[in-house]
Amino acid sequence: MHKKTDELDFELKRSRNIHHYIKTNEDEFDDKNFYGLLKTFIAESGKTKAKIIADAFVSVPYFYDLLRGEKRPARDIVVKLSFGLSLSLENCERLLKTAGYGGFYVRHKKDAILKFAIENNFNLTDTDELLGKHGFSIM
Repeated sequence: MHKKTDELDFELKRSRNIHHYIKTNEDEFDDKNFYGLLKTFIAESGKTKAKIIADAFVSVPYFYDLLRGEKRPARDIVVKLSFGLSLSLENCERLLKTAGYGGFYVRHKKDAILKFAIENNFNLTDTDELLGKHGFSIM
């Protein structure tokens, strides 16, 4: 993938021919499902599964159920996994979208806090503490 999502969106808005747009951007599409994308991010992270599990504060059985596609994670679990994988904001939102959720909406306090934490490389513990100061939790 070479182009940012905003660039693709801009091109789509300007496009008069969807077939040309798709052909031109064939390598840019993310057609993986949640489970496939999660496995890709795990491989790219360079982290062991044990480290991801520990950093995301998810249980071992639940994590492996996700990898097998046996569970559909709640939105907060996807966010926790994103922290465990140290994903960028863009990749966190990609993972959220493939799991069937929207990206962060900054008009919601919790989403604004999560987006801020990801963009500023907070870990999950510090993020949960920040959320707690505003009446929210992710753990």
